[in-house]
Amino acid sequence: MSTLPSQPLSSTADRISSESRSNLLDIASQTSAYLKTAGQLANSRQADEDIIMEDPVPSKFGHLYLDLFMLALSTVLELESHLFDDSEIRIFDQFKALSEDSKKLYVRLFMRRRNRWIRTSTLGSYREIENIAEAYGDLISSKIFCDGLNSNIPVDIDEILMLFGIDELKQLAKQFNFTGFRGTKKDMIDKLKTQSDRQTCLDWSHNGLSLLYDKNGRKQHRSLKLLRKSLELLGPCIRLCTMTAAVFDRVHLVFYRADAYNESSLSKLILAKISKRNFPKYSVLRSSDVFRGRAELLQYEEALRIQDVVDQAFDNGLTAQLSAVYEILEPIYSAWNKAIKKEREINVDRDHYLKRFSAVYIYTRLVYKFALVLSRLGKHLEAHEVYTALLAQTDYRQGKRGDWYQRKALIENRYFGGPEKDDKERKFWKRQALLTCENGLQDQKTHLIYHYDLQKRIVRLEKELKVLPRDRHIFDHVALKEPVKRTFYGRRISNTVIGKKGVWVDDRENECSVEEMCLSNYRKLGWQGYHTEGGLLKTIFAYLFYDIIFLPVPFVFETEFQNAPLDLATDAFYFSRASEINHRLADIQNGYTRDIIMETYEREHERQTECVGLDWRFDIREILEAAECIGNSPLSVLCRVFSEEYQYRGSGLPDLFLWNYEQKKSLFSEVKSENDRLSDTQRLWIDVLINAGVDVELCAAIDQSGHLETEI
Repeated sequence: MSTLPSQPLSSTADRISSESRSNLLDIASQTSAYLKTAGQLANSRQADEDIIMEDPVPSKFGHLYLDLFMLALSTVLELESHLFDDSEIRIFDQFKALSEDSKKLYVRLFMRRRNRWIRTSTLGSYREIENIAEAYGDLISSKIFCDGLNSNIPVDIDEILMLFGIDELKQLAKQFNFTGFRGTKKDMIDKLKTQSDRQTCLDWSHNGLSLLYDKNGRKQHRSLKLLRKSLELLGPCIRLCTMTAAVFDRVHLVFYRADAYNESSLSKLILAKISKRNFPKYSVLRSSDVFRGRAELLQYEEALRIQDVVDQAFDNGLTAQLSAVYEILEPIYSAWNKAIKKEREINVDRDHYLKRFSAVYIYTRLVYKFALVLSRLGKHLEAHEVYTALLAQTDYRQGKRGDWYQRKALIENRYFGGPEKDDKERKFWKRQALLTCENGLQDQKTHLIYHYDLQKRIVRLEKELKVLPRDRHIFDHVALKEPVKRTFYGRRISNTVIGKKGVWVDDRENECSVEEMCLSNYRKLGWQGYHTEGGLLKTIFAYLFYDIIFLPVPFVFETEFQNAPLDLATDAFYFSRASEINHRLADIQNGYTRDIIMETYEREHERQTECVGLDWRFDIREILEAAECIGNSPLSVLCRVFSEEYQYRGSGLPDLFLWNYEQKKSLFSEVKSENDRLSDTQRLWIDVLINAGVDVELCAAIDQSGHLETEI
């Protein structure tokens, strides 16, 4: 196994090149403007927690923080120093010049919650640092690594008060003769602020007691005194300088080939080094052109941050933040259009999976979200324009093309050709919607999971347009196979709440989910199994294809800390390993399944090696039984599906996987409860399983009172 370079920084610094590669992308010169908006939105999130990230590493391994921090830095600088400018290189040099204790303290702070002050009294647990006070002083005096808290630095009273414990807040209130301090920490802070704002300061002079005014003639409130007293009681505090921390974040982004914004990436290395997580042994071959220039890296970094803000808005309920998200995404759409146009002019061919590390890839995802926001705002004409633009390019987010066709057709049918339109215009747009669906089915890049919905829409539109029967599409030859239907009776003890799992009772009177209730009924019929939603099948695939997943294909293993190759989610995975995959499928077909599984198990089980899809909690005997009950031929078919389309087949598998070893039978069962319907991905998986020769059932859960909870 080849390993990442681990020579000290002093040996790599000499090889740092100041020459920058040409930038092939020109995305969003106005990025700073909408990043400011993004930052405002991010700051509006709930930020009341004051618990610092739990240290995942025992103190005896504390030295690993600095060792691995330097490993990431030296590795990046060896091949990709062109991504950093002279000022950043100087930061690296100054960091190397710090004392060992100062470097260790900085890395420890780097691992903690960012943009917050940290009391130095909480740093005593870092046993690898011999002199905390001296290290603290060095970092503060450097003026580029850390700030020290003092009266000259603008601070927010909320931020300062959050550093106190509850008992300390009570003592602080007592010193100001404030009363009524009960409740949560946030409640106490709110009361402290409210009472200090209401009271003005008094001054005792030779003229007697009077109000205290500032130099501008305004009354001084006790809030200023509260802040000063708080700073006095806190003692020394330290905080990372934002700009310098951002430079080291950039190093980690390059090192990990990150495709999401993450401030705690160093944890993965540390957990691996102390054997809390064991990664596979494979050949690491780092490429130097994942990012083709510094400008491209910076654009990608900013795109990730914007994506993080937008995703948070979507996760936290988009309705209240629609306008703010719109302001962020509107310039993204303009920048994306320019970038797509420029890429067409340049016509540079890159491996598909490398395109994920470009701002354009991230922006394509954000443009899709922009279309969703436009629809929510009732701007259907603009949303239609966005979907048309997304479909006009074929390089990015190919797996979503089917969804774009569906949504474009929906706008054309429902909003452009709605009932309020005149007959001529309505028919025109329904024909356009029909054409959009037909184009979606003919598009070779439209994934199969979207075909079923597009076909349904075509049938409905042809009926509304009164197309003659002889001219209508016929999809009977591609009709999806239907599963066998089964009904189980149980007792539900929770009220129906949309979006929440119901609580049922199994045959032993234990509270459980509806899937577990059905599973207990299957066990009465002689089956054994799990509610895994495909977890066990993906584990079997990982056992059978472990060595193929980690074949030494160039530039798909960029670090030692991957549980899958970078191209697993792309078409390139199959085509790059077609010969090995086809031979393995033949071995499964010919009855070598048990031998292959046991070979992987005996080699990797002791280390519990990280591998995509592999769950070591399943007993190996159950894995072998389940694989045998599925059968060699069906298992070969299912493994081929995973090999060709792992990204799209990761979801949609039936809830329950069951087998009867005595009868050598297997069964998949999809459980449906109230207001629940089969999704297109579930229908597609059911069709694949049945065609492969595996039994599938659709199980309806009925409350024992006789109320049918699902119409299937």
